[in-house]
Parts: sequence; structure tokens; C-alpha cells
Amino acid sequence: MIDIYILQQLVAYADCGTLSAAAEKLHTSQPAMTRSMKKLEDELGVILFERSKNHLRLNETGQKAAEYARRVLEANQDFTDKVRQFDRSLHTLSVGYCAPVPQEVFAPILNSIFAGMTISADMKDDSSFLDYLERGIYQLAVTHYHPDDDRFYAKKCGEETLLVSVLPSDPLTFYPEIHLKDLDGLSVLLLTNIGFWSNMHRAKTPNTKYLPQIDRSSFAEIASNSPYPIFASDYYIRRDIRVPGRIDIPLVDPECHTEYYLVCLKSEQRKYKRLFDSVHERTIY
Repeated sequence: MIDIYILQQLVAYADCGTLSAAAEKLHTSQPAMTRSMKKLEDELGVILFERSKNHLRLNETGQKAAEYARRVLEANQDFTDKVRQFDRSLHTLSVGYCAPVPQEVFAPILNSIFAGMTISADMKDDSSFLDYLERGIYQLAVTHYHPDDDRFYAKKCGEETLLVSVLPSDPLTFYPEIHLKDLDGLSVLLLTNIGFWSNMHRAKTPNTKYLPQIDRSSFAEIASNSPYPIFASDYYIRRDIRVPGRIDIPLVDPECHTEYYLVCLKSEQRKYKRLFDSVHERTIY
């Protein structure tokens, strides 16, 4: 059996064009590279190089060997990645969240059901979540859309509606109803890490000057002492968690109301049966 390091050296030589450059790339010596290439020829029983006094280059068979070697190395890396990924999945649960509220709701549920496992959370726009589930980067995800794909199992787990929160003196309080376009061109205080909501806001209000805040406590402090509009969630309002002295007005754009879905690969549905059995349409509400 041919050692992987020899195939790595062959591919490096094919990429670099000279033994000295390939040796430098692999942090080895040129004589060691020479011995490896001769050993490869001996093990294969073929000539891979055209040799002259001060020149060495791959012949046609050598070029094909380098092509095959590259495939073997890619397959070897894929094998390594998948084995490590599987082992990691036995001890770590990686979850993708499309928004802050689902993460807040599901964190204690997952910690209870999967006690003893390391739970890794990632929050971002969910446009790539199905691909991440397919590739094993995530084992679970919460999306704001139902996946139209037979490879995935999904269950509705809640919903959320956005509101705009303003001071009583704000002109927006006199509007019969509020659309996102009514905020276009204003200055709005905004938390930065809010998943898919961020792209939605900006798409609907291209001229709004957003004042981003990373830290929640800083955001709350500024919101309590400034006239800037902010976005609020009916999830927190139901729990009487709001910025004092403000009026919360529903936004009527359909994009400001979303349903949430807990998603996994259909092939792993039984593995997470206990979790899905504990979820209902108002788990997030």
C-alpha cells in the first residue's frame, strides 16, 4: 500500500513543477522528495518521470498518476472529516437559529433533553441552514420557513410578530397603521445579531440610518434614554419585557410576522423524537 505522504509529494511536485519548490512547500528536503518519487515508481512498477542531466518532469503516466493521487487525497480528507464529524455528533449538538427568540426558547429545552452533551448554537440568516444540515454542520435548525424538500423533517414550533416601539411624542403614534416604509429615512436603534430579521429590515428600509448595538444591555440603556425608534417583539411584550415609557405599535407588513419551524434531516428524525414530541405550535409564542 502506498503511503499518503508519497501521494502528497507527487501532487505537490505536479503543482510546483520542481522538486525544490515542492520540498519547500511540504517542509521537507529535496533528497527526501527524490527518494519518495523513486519509491513510488518502484511500488507502481512504472516510470513516472522523464529524467535528464539537470531536469526532471512528469511523463504522460506521471501526469495521470498525479491526477489520480489528487483524487485519493481528496477522498482521504473526506473520510477523515466525516469520521471526525460523526464522532463529534455523538458528543456535540450543533443548532442553527434564524432569530434570537427561538434561541432563547430552545436553549433550556435542549439542555434538559440532551443533558451531558455540548450544545453549540449559531445564529444567522437561515438561507444556508438546509445545506448546513445536509453537510452535518448543524444537526438541528430553527428556520422561519417550512423546507420544501423531502430530505428534511420539520415541525412548526411557534411564531413571532415585530412591532415598532416609539416615544408617545413620536409622529408615528398618529399613523392609523405602521409599515416598514414609514421608517425609511429615519434613524433607528438596532441590535446587530438578530438573524434573518436584519436582512429583512434593510431590504424594506434602504434609506434608514440604523444605529447598530452589539451588547443588549447597552442597547436597552440607549433605548431608555433616546428618542430613536426601536423594534420590539410580541414574545417579550407578552411577558411584560419592554422599554419603559414607550408605545409599542404593530407593523402590518406581512414580513413582520413569521412562523418558526424546527428542522432536522429526515434520516435523523427518530434520533430527535423526544425533542420533536415536546414541541408544539406555540412553543415559541
